[in-house]
Amino acid sequence: MKFIAGCVGRVRACIPSALGMIALLSPMTALRAEASDSYALVNGAVYGADGWSSALAVSNGTIVAVGDEKSVRRALASDAKVVDLKGATVFPGFHDLHVHPAMAGALLSSCGFPQTADVVALRAALAACVKAAKPGAWIQGGQWTAAQFKPVEINRRTLDAIAPDNPVAIVDTSGHSLWVNSNALALAGITGATADPDGGIIEKDKAGEPTGLLRDSAAAIVRAVIPAATPEDVLSSLRKALAIMAQNGITALEDAIIRADNLGAYMALADAGELRQRVRGCLVWGHENPDFDRLLANRASYTRPHFKLDCVKVFMDGVPTESHTSAMLEPYAPSGSGQKGGAPDRGLLMIPPSVIDPLVTRLDREQVLVKFHAAGDWAVRAAMDAVEAARDANGTGGPHHQVGHLTFVNQDDFKRAPGLGVTLEFSPYLWFPQPIVTDIEAAVGKERNLRGWPVREGLETGALVIAGSDWPIVPSVNPWIAIETLVTRRVPGGGDEAYGVREAITLEQAIRLFTSNGAKAFGDPDGSGTITTGAPADLIVVDGNPFKMPITQVHAIKVLRTIVGGETVFDASANH
Repeated sequence: MKFIAGCVGRVRACIPSALGMIALLSPMTALRAEASDSYALVNGAVYGADGWSSALAVSNGTIVAVGDEKSVRRALASDAKVVDLKGATVFPGFHDLHVHPAMAGALLSSCGFPQTADVVALRAALAACVKAAKPGAWIQGGQWTAAQFKPVEINRRTLDAIAPDNPVAIVDTSGHSLWVNSNALALAGITGATADPDGGIIEKDKAGEPTGLLRDSAAAIVRAVIPAATPEDVLSSLRKALAIMAQNGITALEDAIIRADNLGAYMALADAGELRQRVRGCLVWGHENPDFDRLLANRASYTRPHFKLDCVKVFMDGVPTESHTSAMLEPYAPSGSGQKGGAPDRGLLMIPPSVIDPLVTRLDREQVLVKFHAAGDWAVRAAMDAVEAARDANGTGGPHHQVGHLTFVNQDDFKRAPGLGVTLEFSPYLWFPQPIVTDIEAAVGKERNLRGWPVREGLETGALVIAGSDWPIVPSVNPWIAIETLVTRRVPGGGDEAYGVREAITLEQAIRLFTSNGAKAFGDPDGSGTITTGAPADLIVVDGNPFKMPITQVHAIKVLRTIVGGETVFDASANH
C-alpha cells in the first residue's frame, strides 16, 4: 500500500529518559562528540547473536567485543569511554523496509484527522482547515477510513458543504483512494464523460456523474493540478520524518517511492552530512514518474555513504478494501462494502505479464532489486511469475527481489518463494483489529480474511521474511507496535478480539524480522543486524526487556538511544 503517488510535500515520541553517566560525562557527549573513538556500554542487557550479555565495546563504528564488563574493557584502550546503561536493554538497530518518509512528514503538516474519524469528526477538522485557508487555496490531508462512514457520506457533496470556496483532496488510510469535492473535480476537468484511466477508477453515481471518489491512478488527474511542493518543503518533510524514525530506533530503511523530488532531498541531506540512517531508495516505475529512465541510468551517481539507489518499485495492484482494486484470484465477496463502483470482480492487475516479465528480466540482469507492491493473491502470483521469468532468462545470480504487502497469498505461491530467491515483505502494520480490517473483511469475506497478512506461513516456507511499516499508512512508525501485534494479532495492549490469530509468530521471530532478516534483505555485510564482534555498531538502547514483560506491554517500550555506525543519532535525554 502506498500514500498517494506523487503527493510528496503536498499534504500532512519518545518519553524522555536519562542514561547513566560516569565522572559527570554525559553519554551523549561521549558517543556523539567523539563518535570515531572507542567506548563501552556496560551494566545492561545486551541481546547478542550468541545470547544475552551485559556489555559491549565499540571502536570506529564497529562492535569489537561482546560479553561482561571486564572482558569488553580488555578490548579497548584504558582511556576509552565507559557508559553505564543502568540496566537498559540493547538490541541491534531496526530495519523498516517499506516506508515513505517524505510523504509522512508532509502529512504531519496537512489537514489531519484520525483514521478512526467519522463524518462528524471529519467535518470539524476540515472546517477548521478551511477557516485558516485563503479562498481558493487547496485543502489537503487525511486519513479517512471507509468503515467509519455510511457509503452515501463519502461523496463530493459532503466536502462541498464544508468547503464551498476551496478545492479539497483528502486521502484514505490505504493511500489508494482520494476523496475530492466539486471544485477539485472541476479544476481537474473530471466530468461524467471522463473515462477511467489505466489502473484507476473514477467512481460514478447511477446518473453517471463522478461521486468524488478516485481510485489509484485516477487520483493522478487531480494531483496534476495541485501546486507542487517546493524543494525546501520536501526537504523539511523528509528531515522531520527521519528524525521521528530515529526516535523509534530505525537505523536503516527502504524508501519505497523515489522520484526526483525526494531523491533531491536525500542528496541534500547526504551531501550536508545530515543523512544519519542507512537508506535504500526504490525508484518508482510508472506512477507519474517521467524521470524514471534518466534516474535509473544515472543511479550510480546518487550513491552516498548512507544512500543507495539500487531498487525499482512496481505496482501490481491496488488494495483489498471497499475500492476492490487489489488483484484477487477469486472474485470479491458479493456482499462487499457497497462501494465497488467500476472495479472488475477480481480487482485490478495493473501490469500485464507481457510488460512486467521483460521489465523484471531486464532489471534483474542489471542487478537492480525489484520491489513489488502486491496486496492481492493474483498480484502476488503475477510477481512470482515475473521473477521466475527472470530466473529462467538470467540464472539465479540476480538480486533477491521483494514481493511486498502480501495481504493475501495463495499457499502454492508461498511454496515458490524459496526456490525463486524471493524475499517476502509484510506491510503495513495492519495485522490486528482496526477499521481498515473491517473494510477488508467486507470486501473479501470473513473466511478469506482469516489468512490476512499470513506471516507465520511465510516464515514456514524458509524464505527470507521482512517487515515494513508503510508509514504514513499506519499512524505510528514505532516497530514495537508491530512486534507486539505480530505475536498477539490483537490491538496494542491486548483485547478480546483478534485478527488472523493463526498467523501469529513468536517474539523472537518478530524481532528477527526487523534485525538480522532486515539486514540480509538490505544487503548489509555478514553479521549486520546482530550484536556480534565485527558487526557495524547499529544499535538501539531501550527502557525495557520485551522478554521479561507481558507481551501486551511491548508496544510501550521506549527508545533511549539510537546509534548508527557507532554514532548516536537520537538521545532521549538530550531531547527532554
